[in-house]
Order: sequence, then C-alpha cells, then structure tokens
Amino acid sequence: MSQPPATLAPPRSRRLQILLRVLAAILGGYVFAWGTVALATSLLFAARLDFHDAEFLGAFIGLIAYVLVFLWSIATQRVLRVGLVLLGLGLLMAAAASFVQSLLT
Repeated sequence: MSQPPATLAPPRSRRLQILLRVLAAILGGYVFAWGTVALATSLLFAARLDFHDAEFLGAFIGLIAYVLVFLWSIATQRVLRVGLVLLGLGLLMAAAASFVQSLLT
C-alpha cells in the first residue's frame, strides 16, 4: 500500500494561525507604534523640545518600536496574548499622551 503524496500547503488550522499571527503583528504593531509616537512626542514636547524635533524623534522611536513588536509577534507562541498586549498598551499610551497634551494647554 502506498502512502498519499505529501502536500506543500500547510493544514487549514496552520494557515489560520499564520494569518492571525500576521494580523496581530501588523495591526497590533500599528496601534502600539501609534501610541508610542503619540506619547513620545507629547513627552518630548513637554520637556521643552521644539515641536518638530519632538515629532521627528517620536516618529523614529515609534518606528523602532514597531519593528521590535512586529518581530516579537511573529516569534512568540501565544498570538492572542500578543494581540491583546499590543492593543492594550497602545491604547493606554495614546490615553496618556492625550492627558499630557491636556496639561500643556
């Protein structure tokens, strides 16, 4: 009796796991980076850095944060936890940035 030929496509559940991991990395990473940029920019501006310099440095910090959390999202075992952590922290940082901005005006 011969065995069925091996297929190169992963099983359906494995494809779903890959899709969820990529979505968590892209969308969760975006929300986290957005919160990072907002918080870093508002804190740097509150520290008396010129607004455009604070904005540029905040964007640079956000880019580095996005790359790091993207890699972490791909490498980790627990996709749901990563997605929740990235979304939660991103929203918390955005709220903190809004609070800092309200103190400045």
